[in-house]
Amino acid sequence: MPYPWYALYKKGTEQSRALPGRSSLRYLLRVLTVISWYAARRSRRQLHEWVQRSLTDKPTLLAIVSDQYTQEAHLRPFAPVAERFGDRLHVILAAEWEQEDRERDGEAALRQLGLAPTARHRALHDEGKARTGVVLRQKQPVALIELFFEERGFTTLDGRPDPRGAEIAAREAHVIGQLESLLVRLPPPAPPPPRTLQAGEHDFSAQGLCRFCGQGKSTLFLCPGTKRDDGPRRDRFELIELD
Repeated sequence: MPYPWYALYKKGTEQSRALPGRSSLRYLLRVLTVISWYAARRSRRQLHEWVQRSLTDKPTLLAIVSDQYTQEAHLRPFAPVAERFGDRLHVILAAEWEQEDRERDGEAALRQLGLAPTARHRALHDEGKARTGVVLRQKQPVALIELFFEERGFTTLDGRPDPRGAEIAAREAHVIGQLESLLVRLPPPAPPPPRTLQAGEHDFSAQGLCRFCGQGKSTLFLCPGTKRDDGPRRDRFELIELD
């Protein structure tokens, strides 16, 4: 069983009080969603439910890992990626999932998103230090990307610069470059399907006039152009008589 998440969260919260730039931390938590094993079990929601609740139509980077952490702001490359792209890219990280739970719950979550079996296997099994993430747009997978998992601050516990800083920064830059290239190549999102107007509802143009009856937005009258059809309703299926 993973280390109790609430203890890790408490420890990270106490450390964050001493950090400068609290507004930056609050902004980071808006664009970075971390789903821990313990939080999911405590809420009695399955991983696929958490993922679906977190997803939007905007581009999203999703990763499901078994690695443990102590503070969300120190998660590499996920925190820097979320901070770099801001509202352009939502980052969702499911962490601290034991491999058995990761394979079972992650399989259900990724299958629901429409990933092929080979892509699901790659996203849920590590090769050395490499981790695999899924890039989605409009809740549909568009690419796999190679990631890694590290937790580090800008300084060590004794205040000295983290010796891994340069190496991790270079790996982060590579991930960010790949995502930048991918987002540029993505075609524009498909427009939403047209909504069927209700009986009496106006269809206002940008000038504020109804395209059917010409009335303005301040009108109190129903639109006669979208009145209810009182004629006989036809079933979707017609009865075919056989000789």
